[in-house]
Amino acid sequence: MDYEFYADVFFLTNCYLDYLAVYAVSEILEQKKKPLRYFICSAFGSLAGCALFLLLKNYDIYLLCMHFIVNPGMTFFCFFPAEKRIYGKAFCLMYFVILLLGGSVEWLYVTIAGRCCYELCIFFVSAPLFLFLYILRRKRKSVQRFYQVVIWNREMRVALTALYDTGNSLFDPYIREPVHIISKELYETLGGENAFPVRLIPFSSVGCKNGMLKAFTIEGIRVTGEDGEYEISPAALALAEDAVFQNRAYQMILNCKTIERKEEKICT
Repeated sequence: MDYEFYADVFFLTNCYLDYLAVYAVSEILEQKKKPLRYFICSAFGSLAGCALFLLLKNYDIYLLCMHFIVNPGMTFFCFFPAEKRIYGKAFCLMYFVILLLGGSVEWLYVTIAGRCCYELCIFFVSAPLFLFLYILRRKRKSVQRFYQVVIWNREMRVALTALYDTGNSLFDPYIREPVHIISKELYETLGGENAFPVRLIPFSSVGCKNGMLKAFTIEGIRVTGEDGEYEISPAALALAEDAVFQNRAYQMILNCKTIERKEEKICT
């Protein structure tokens, strides 16, 4: 059986579906980048797939190139820079979303539309995806708690937004204080190694059961939220990769014990 290959349809369809998949995965993993980057990566992946389909006579080799070169490369450039575990999660989620989108388009086109109005089928397949993302955003907003924090040490004062994280239970065994997470960039803003010598504290998380974080001590932090204002002095901070905070609404991750320390409440 002979098939006619329409390069423009192939390119536009794959570019559109890849863009939807990348956008959805970035929302799910909270690794938001600029939409232009998503478009460029999706267009490059679709163009590469189109070129390989035309150049390679062996279909199995074409599939190998797509699955192990083009798609991983597209995922990497879409989410760079990020933690190593993010790339693996993004790659798996990308395939899952693409399979759902592709299957949905085929179902709409064959079963509902009776093999006509292909363009409308591709367009409408995005509706349930955006509905899911809308519900996901609303759900996250209902459970995320943000606080205004002032970090001080000697004459230094830095104001920022912090996320209260029930999963952060880090504890500094040296000064016996809960540990709050900041980026390396913020550490340098505060003065870096010239102002705060670091020490290593153990931590455990998903993907890293026995790790070490660089921590240091400052004079204190003041946490302000709907439930009042709290002061912690001294306070222990630890450094995380800048990618953890990239494109986020917060610059610090508070320890889960922060709000529980009622004895340090200074006003309500």
